[in-house]
Amino acid sequence: MAVEAGIGLTWYRHVGDAGRIVSLEQFGASADARTLFAEYGLTAENVAQAARESLAATRD
Repeated sequence: MAVEAGIGLTWYRHVGDAGRIVSLEQFGASADARTLFAEYGLTAENVAQAARESLAATRD
């Protein structure tokens, strides 16, 4: 599981096949961090969901 406030590309080698990455994949937007994170899905809810998916994938 990786959470990155930037491009997640480099994390794939660390999280493995069952791993999930929650990251910001866009650049150029201008607002405070709270607004940008909510707009682009970098939220506690999405991180928790990705963690559940990663755990489920390890059981398969």
